[in-house]
Amino acid sequence: MKRKILIIEDDKKIAELVKIYLEKENFETVVIYDGKEGLENFFKESPQLVILDLMLPKIDGLTIAKSIRSKSDCPIIMLTAKDEEFDKIIGLELGADDYIAKPFSPKEMVARVKAVMRRTYKGNKEFNEIIKIKEIEINPAKFEVKKRGKKISLTRREFKLLLAFAGSPGKMFSRNELMKEIYTIDDELVFDRTIDVHIANLRKKINDKDQHLIITITGMGYKLAE
Repeated sequence: MKRKILIIEDDKKIAELVKIYLEKENFETVVIYDGKEGLENFFKESPQLVILDLMLPKIDGLTIAKSIRSKSDCPIIMLTAKDEEFDKIIGLELGADDYIAKPFSPKEMVARVKAVMRRTYKGNKEFNEIIKIKEIEINPAKFEVKKRGKKISLTRREFKLLLAFAGSPGKMFSRNELMKEIYTIDDELVFDRTIDVHIANLRKKINDKDQHLIITITGMGYKLAE
C-alpha cells in the first residue's frame, strides 16, 4: 500500500517538484495551495505525513501544525525561509518532526521524508530499506553496515549517529541534537563533547584517506558530506 503525503505549499513550482520526486519513490501525494483547504483535507484524507509551508494564504503553517498536533501524531515536515529561525523553533515546539529551509534539494527532501517515516513507522519493513552513501550501505532492519560489500563493526551509538546523518544529508547537527539521537533519558549524565569521541571513532571506520563523509562545522556541529 502506498503511503499518502499531503503537501500544503502555495508556491506551485515547489509543490510540483516535491510531488514529482516523491511519486518517483512510490509515495501517493495530494497537493493543496492554501492553508484552509489544506487543513480540511488533512482531516478528510488522513495522510501518513504532511509537508507544510509556513507562509500560506488563509491559514498559516504554524496554526495548521498546532491544529493537527492537537488531534493527531501524524509526522510534519515544515518548509521555512532561511531567515525564519524564530518560526523554525516555534514549529518544532508545536510538534513538527523536521524542517527544511528553502531553497532545498528535492533529493534532500525525499531523504528527510524517508527518515521521518522510518522513525514514525519503525515497525514497518517498508521504511527499513537499504540506505546508500557512496560506498557505504546501511541496513536499519538488520543493524548492519557494509563498506564495499564488507561488514563494518559499529557500536550501537555509532550506528545511531550514522543513521541520523544518512537520514538528513546536508543537515548540520549540533552536539545537543546528536546527543538526543544516541542517548535516552535512562542513560547516565554525559557531556556534549562525548559526541566528538563517537564521531572520531565512526570516522575511523567509514572514511577513506581521500574521502571524508562526516564534516566538522567549527563551533557548531557536524554534517554528512553532500
